[in-house]
Amino acid sequence: MTGFSLPEPICKYPLVIIDVVKGCCNKQYEIPEWNIHFQKTRKMLPRLNRFAETYRNHGGHIIWIKPKPWTKENLPDNINKLYEENPEATFYVKDNIDEYSDFPDAIKVAEEDIVLMKNNYSAFTNPKLSTYIQDGYLIAGVYADGCVNATIVEGWSKGYFTYILGDLVESMDSDMKQNQKKMLLKYSWPHMYGHVINSEEFYPEERTI
Repeated sequence: MTGFSLPEPICKYPLVIIDVVKGCCNKQYEIPEWNIHFQKTRKMLPRLNRFAETYRNHGGHIIWIKPKPWTKENLPDNINKLYEENPEATFYVKDNIDEYSDFPDAIKVAEEDIVLMKNNYSAFTNPKLSTYIQDGYLIAGVYADGCVNATIVEGWSKGYFTYILGDLVESMDSDMKQNQKKMLLKYSWPHMYGHVINSEEFYPEERTI
């Protein structure tokens, strides 16, 4: 168990789920030559979906964050500048563009859920997100060292308290990305940006795994 108490009622905090879309999960978007694989993310998705259902059933609100297709036309000037000046950082989507932002089959979005789009790393670059949050929120999704981290950092700077669902945050399969995730979960996030908690601690009588 954690060393802190969850606020009552916890369902007053929306669950913000970052980028669980085909472009960040499905095999056709993997790039083997860059060692980009999403097997760990695909394994996590059913657990994430079950927790979202449970949280919804207990009165919590779910906010799904989707990226626009990651093309030059959709991205802001600063990202395009980085890509133009650093070929190693360049990551434009060129294949399956129309399906990039669709939800994978493992994810079931309810009619009452909120779905927001973004074209940058942090979900807070869409100003609508802040209108749904009072003083804090829960966060899950992908990728730990990318858009999840950017959202956590910006949300904290806006004064929101963060609960990170550590077992429902994933990254790419490579050892480097997995080690980055572990460092964030163990050191950076709990020491700087909020509480890291396992989703099983919320409703132990309703195991979501």
